[in-house]
Amino acid sequence: MDGGPAKVLDTSTVGASVAEDTVRNAITAVIVAVIFVMLYIMYAFRSVPNSYKYAFAAIVALAHDVLIVLGAFTVLGIAINAEVNAIFIVGILTVIGYSVNDTIVIFDRIRENVTLAPGRDFRATVNLSINESITRSVGTSLTTMTVILAILLFGGASLRDFMIVLLAGVIVGTYSSIFVAAQILVLWDGRRFLPWRRQIVST
Repeated sequence: MDGGPAKVLDTSTVGASVAEDTVRNAITAVIVAVIFVMLYIMYAFRSVPNSYKYAFAAIVALAHDVLIVLGAFTVLGIAINAEVNAIFIVGILTVIGYSVNDTIVIFDRIRENVTLAPGRDFRATVNLSINESITRSVGTSLTTMTVILAILLFGGASLRDFMIVLLAGVIVGTYSSIFVAAQILVLWDGRRFLPWRRQIVST
C-alpha cells in the first residue's frame, strides 16, 4: 500500500568529528569546573593562612579522581562496549562535585580544629579531623553507592554508563579526600615535598 512520500523526521551524524567534539567539550567542561572549584575553595577558606594550599590539595585530589574514573571507564568500556558521550561528561562533572564536597567536609573540620587549637601539631590536627569526619564520609558514600547499585541493576541500559561513572567516582572520591587531599596538606606543612631537592641543597 502506498503511504505517500517519505519524510525525514530527524538526522544525526556519527563519525570521528563527533567523537572529537565530545572529547573536546568534556575537557573544556572539566577545566572550567576545576577553575571554579579552586576559586571557591580559596574564598571559602580565606580565614585560614595560605588558603591556596587547600585549593591545590583539592585540585590534586580531583585530578586523581578523574584520571582513575577515566581509566576504569576505559577498561570497562572494552568489556561492555561503553563510549564517551554526553552522559559520560555529565557523570564526570557529577563526580567532581561529589569529590569536592567530600573533601571540603574534611577540610572544614581541619579549619575548625586549627582555630580551636592553633598551637597543636598540624599532623595531629589533621589526624583528629579525619577521625571526627570519617564516619560521616564513609556512611554517606555507602548510602550513595547503595542507591547507585540499585539503579545500575534495575534502571535499564540507558543509565548504565552514567551509573558506572558515578559508582567509580564515589569510591575514588571517598578515599581521595582522606588519603590524598588531607595528606597533601600535611606534606606541604612539613615541607616534605621534593625530598631529593632538599638532599641536594643540604649536601
